[in-house]
Amino acid sequence: MLDNNLKMTVCVQVFHLALCIVWNLTGVYQLGLGLQPIGPTASVIGAGVMALLVSGLILAALRRWKWLYLSLSIVAAAGAFLAIYGGFTKDPSQWPSLFWQYAGILLNFVGMVGFLLALKSFKHLSSTNN
Repeated sequence: MLDNNLKMTVCVQVFHLALCIVWNLTGVYQLGLGLQPIGPTASVIGAGVMALLVSGLILAALRRWKWLYLSLSIVAAAGAFLAIYGGFTKDPSQWPSLFWQYAGILLNFVGMVGFLLALKSFKHLSSTNN
């Protein structure tokens, strides 16, 4: 059973990754219709990797595998950071509007909040697999 802090942390991380999955699949759908995607990323493979991250984060938290949990949290945070950085540095024409550019930045800010919460919750995880 997860304590409340870790439960909230995992929920934030899963929420972020679920939004990223929807973002990617929406982009793939739009490309299939011949439309510009809502952002520069649109990948079924990316969505699949994020789904695996969700599974891994949940499993690692439930099993109290703190080093795996931290490692997967770092991977998710790195992706969020790179997307935020890209949101400010990539050509704005890669988004259909300024709204979608900042929506992507905000979406990935949720991921960074999740990572900060994960760092705070990390000390509460105990495991036989250090």
